[in-house]
Amino acid sequence: MIRVLAAELADAIAAGEVLERPAAAVKELVENALDAGAGRVSVEIRGSGKILIRVADDGAGIPPDDLDLAFVRHATSKISALADLGRIQTLGFRGEALASIAAVSDLECRSGSCRVQIRFGQTLARGVCPPAGGTVMEVRDLFSNTPARLKFLKTDATEAGLCQRTVQTYALFYPGVRFELSIDGRVAFRTLGTGGRAQAATAVLGPRVAKDLIGVEGSEVSGLVSPPSINRGNRDAILLAVNHRPIVSRALSFAVEECYSGLLERGRHPIVALDLKVDEAEVDVNVHPTKREVRFQSEGAVFGAVQRTVLAALGSSAPPRMLVAMGTPAPVASAARGWGMASSAGAPPQASDLDLQSALDQPPSRLRAVGQIGVGYLVAESAEGLMVVDQHAAHERVLYNRIVARLQAGAVASQPLLLTEVVELDPLQMAGCDQYRNELKDFGFVLEPFGPQSVRIESAPADVPPARAAAALEEMLAVMGRSEAPKRLEQAAATLACHAAVRFGDQLDQSEQSRLLMELESTDLSITCPHGRPTRLLLDWQDLRRHFRRTY
Repeated sequence: MIRVLAAELADAIAAGEVLERPAAAVKELVENALDAGAGRVSVEIRGSGKILIRVADDGAGIPPDDLDLAFVRHATSKISALADLGRIQTLGFRGEALASIAAVSDLECRSGSCRVQIRFGQTLARGVCPPAGGTVMEVRDLFSNTPARLKFLKTDATEAGLCQRTVQTYALFYPGVRFELSIDGRVAFRTLGTGGRAQAATAVLGPRVAKDLIGVEGSEVSGLVSPPSINRGNRDAILLAVNHRPIVSRALSFAVEECYSGLLERGRHPIVALDLKVDEAEVDVNVHPTKREVRFQSEGAVFGAVQRTVLAALGSSAPPRMLVAMGTPAPVASAARGWGMASSAGAPPQASDLDLQSALDQPPSRLRAVGQIGVGYLVAESAEGLMVVDQHAAHERVLYNRIVARLQAGAVASQPLLLTEVVELDPLQMAGCDQYRNELKDFGFVLEPFGPQSVRIESAPADVPPARAAAALEEMLAVMGRSEAPKRLEQAAATLACHAAVRFGDQLDQSEQSRLLMELESTDLSITCPHGRPTRLLLDWQDLRRHFRRTY
């Protein structure tokens, strides 16, 4: 038997499409405040948002005659005709948020001198209240009438963290608005609202991280990106927005991460907050119930704009500096609990998690080789200070850039082997030899079949020592076999560079050290190897003088 659902049941189901957790309610209320032109937004969370969510703003407020209507499903002041969907300029427009929140909570709204209280979709009281500018929304007992929703929420700490991350995201994309967030009576963070994105980042991420972020400001993309030395173990810190609207886009996130390919180790991810400027007519924001996903008319153009911006910013990044301190460096502390800034518990410390800061000035001047220490480090002197260089990582970067440049130019650098080498391969490797024969030739490998399971290496890449040619071929076949097409040649080039580079532990004479340092200095993106490991660390003169209490 088909029947029409009761109104309260239909409202609860509809609310589930918009509100999956407390952070979703925070998002909707903050968006309403911003749409109202607020210059100040104050958010209070108690009990991870289940006990109380309070959002107060100094925006335009809700007219008294519209206060009841504001909580009716699909009632909105932001669009009036079908054509309006083609040029959405506000964060909200569907008229679902307030009705959905009121359906699953005890909600009180005060705007101007009017007040209304709604519990689980039913209006309990309406009247007057002391006049105040803007609007105050208080949401209590969220989901208490839908226990199934409560059952699927995460721990209180996780839910509170998601609420915090939500407010932090809007704070970064609206630096001209003063945000304050308190959780269970403690101020989590506040921004100045002066319009400076760097100041907002300092409040959200903490000063140690924020001061090293690279600002970008263009006609298509603006925001902040991290140098390779500042990174995280998850993708939570890759934030994207379109016309100030935070979005989730796998394609654009991939565009960002592709720019860091070869600059970050596997499993590490950058910190990025980018706002894309796209004509409203060329983006559809009405493709997802929570308005988080959008569709672009020309996704390729947006993808390209993001990559151009990030690559240009990374071109100016410089090597990390070591801060001289007594004792062991401490992990970077962050006020951003919600944004997942801390390292995973139990994980070994990463270089990016230590108290390091990127150089803010130009790349160092000519390096003078001082000597070799340990099992594979070069020590060099520069105008900025003392440089310690990982000889294998440095040479790997130099060779990788050289190999990629040759591939792009179509210039094959191959050397015939004085003694050809026969290499036995398994069936998959043999199939790879046939499938990638042209690519291997471009790298410098000339191969001839030698029986059903063997090939003979006639020539090898010029940079690879002959004794390493067979091992390089085998690993390149493995890498090419498991790599996706867009990254296949880059990853094969990184593998080849690794086999061709001097080993960590090889003894280099003074001339070899000087030549490697000179090549490193003139190499693009030289602060990491193509696999993302740092190539060098700077101990600047100022820190040395401070440590030894010298004034000169």
